Amino acid sequence: MALEQFLPIQVFAFLLVFSRLAGTLMLLPGLGEAYVPPRMRLLFALLLAIIVAPLVSSFLPPEPGSIFLLFKLILAEIVIGIYMGIVARMLLLTLDSVGRFIALTIGMSNAEVFNPSISTQASLPGLLLTTMGVLILFSTNMHHVLIMGISESYTMFPVGVFLPTGDMAFVLARVLADSFRLALQISAPFIVLSLAFFMGLGMLARLMPQLQIFFISLPVQLAGGLFVFSAVLSGLFTVFIEYYAEHVNQFLATN
Repeated sequence: MALEQFLPIQVFAFLLVFSRLAGTLMLLPGLGEAYVPPRMRLLFALLLAIIVAPLVSSFLPPEPGSIFLLFKLILAEIVIGIYMGIVARMLLLTLDSVGRFIALTIGMSNAEVFNPSISTQASLPGLLLTTMGVLILFSTNMHHVLIMGISESYTMFPVGVFLPTGDMAFVLARVLADSFRLALQISAPFIVLSLAFFMGLGMLARLMPQLQIFFISLPVQLAGGLFVFSAVLSGLFTVFIEYYAEHVNQFLATN
């Protein structure tokens, strides 16, 4: 019995679109967090697939001749969706790296809390930055760009075409390197000020050996670090949003 006899073309298109969307939304910042129930993510993917399926129907292949080929197509779509979700998630994790660098330089490296954005322990500045980053992504309508990028990804990753695994791995490595480089650049003021602060403490300890440097340095380091953090916070997120938008447009959408 031919597959098309019991699988209407509309259901076939919906299955393919839903597979890609579900894989992406499971990792997408703001929707793929640990505090968002999986049922809510799947429900949102279901509703979004109903909207997107008619828009991308011209990019979908004809129905396969067997169930095995259908499962193969669905599996490839899930892999593509997970890949796009990982790219979006890695971009957000830039803020967690920035938070860890800042925590090391201002004396808060031992203060860790659970961060639901990465489902593990994180520094206090990292938790603050990732939480604010998710809020800013939604307030600046970046989630619209992400959803539009998913729908336009059918021109970049056509259904039924062999997956470019080499290119996908290269993109992931490049995003990881760019994110780490940006995290270092954003944290550079804290690193430089920390080095200058400890050099000054070393000179003060040589000049005044009887002074308890340890008890004086900790509150001064923390207060100075928080002051610098509050001063650069707005500029930090401006740079991050520009970086996020640039990479989303480059990797998830076609121009």
